[in-house]
Parts: sequence; C-alpha cells; structure tokens
Amino acid sequence: MDDQELAHQLQQQLDREDEVFAIEPITNCPHVPAQLPTQVFLSSSCRACNEPQENWQCLTCNAVLCSRYRNAHMLAHFNENKSHAVCLSYSDLSLWCFACENYINNSSLQDLKYTAYIAKFGEDPPAITMRIMNDAGSSSKQ
Repeated sequence: MDDQELAHQLQQQLDREDEVFAIEPITNCPHVPAQLPTQVFLSSSCRACNEPQENWQCLTCNAVLCSRYRNAHMLAHFNENKSHAVCLSYSDLSLWCFACENYINNSSLQDLKYTAYIAKFGEDPPAITMRIMNDAGSSSKQ
C-alpha cells in the first residue's frame, strides 16, 4: 500500500467519525413512575461516595447517586432495583430510562423539569419556541 492510498483510507475513516447524529428521546416510556417527585436536591452529593458532580435523582425513591461517568452508583442502584429505572440528570436536566436505554421527553415530566430548571438556574426557563424549517427543501417536523 503506497502513501497516497493510505492517506485516502485514513481520510475516509476521519470523514466517517465526523458524521453527526441526533438522539431522539422516546415519549412513551412505560417505566415513568405514576407518583413523581415534587422536589429536586441539586446540592446533594452522591449518597454512596459523596461525589459532588454528575449526579442523578431516582424518580422512584429520590436517591441521589452519581453517573456512570463518575462511579456509576445510579446504574448500580437500577441494577439492584429494576423498578427504579427513570432518573433525572442534574448536569443537563435530561431524563433517562435505564430499562429502555433511552432519553425520555414526556409531557407528564414537564413539571419536574420546570422545578429542576428553577432550582438549577434560579429563574423560569426561557419560553419554548417552535422552529419550522421551510428553506431549501427541508421539511417541518413537530
């Protein structure tokens, strides 16, 4: 294999790595608890290791535990309690279901997300606006 062919192969690999993808949250997760928390505990550290960052709140029992990118105590909590599948990330206020292995965007969770936003930023979230893309052949998606 000559240098030019090797360079071409490396460029093709780099091009594949630069591909962008979007994560589509699910809207119909069957694991969302019927009784949702009314409080968030953003200043709490992981109850297992006292990690102050990357913590999650279990929506079933309110346990605050660290993410898989720290010491994975929330994942261990789910593995020990399979009915405790849904949690709220204190980092980005996303909702994750371990059982579905997916992010969740469900209208029943909006009050909790609103509460978490105010707790984190000290103000109401900005108004949500719908963006409709009409230019150059793109289609609108709602």
